[in-house]
Amino acid sequence: MAYCRKCGAYIDEDTVVCPKCGVQVRELAVERPQSYDSGSFGWAVLGFFIPIVGLILWLVWKDEKPRSAARAGKGALWSVIIEVVLWLLLVCAGALS
Repeated sequence: MAYCRKCGAYIDEDTVVCPKCGVQVRELAVERPQSYDSGSFGWAVLGFFIPIVGLILWLVWKDEKPRSAARAGKGALWSVIIEVVLWLLLVCAGALS
C-alpha cells in the first residue's frame, strides 16, 4: 500500500490517480510503437550507389532502426572505399605512363 502525496489516503501501488482527491500520483508509461526494422539488402544497395543518402539514413535511423541503419551505412562505406581504391589505381597508372 502507498499513500497519496496530497491527501494521505491509502492507494494501491499501481494507482495513477488518487480516487479520493483526484491528484495524479504516478506518470503513465507511454509505449512507443515499434517500427518494423527489416534490415533489407536494398538499403545497402541504396547506400552504395548514393553514399550521402546512406550516411543520412544511418544518422537518422541508428537508434530507431539499427539493422536498416547498419545496412545503409555499410553500403555507403563500401562505396567510398571502392571509389578511393579506384582513384588510387588511376593515379598510380597515370604516374607510370
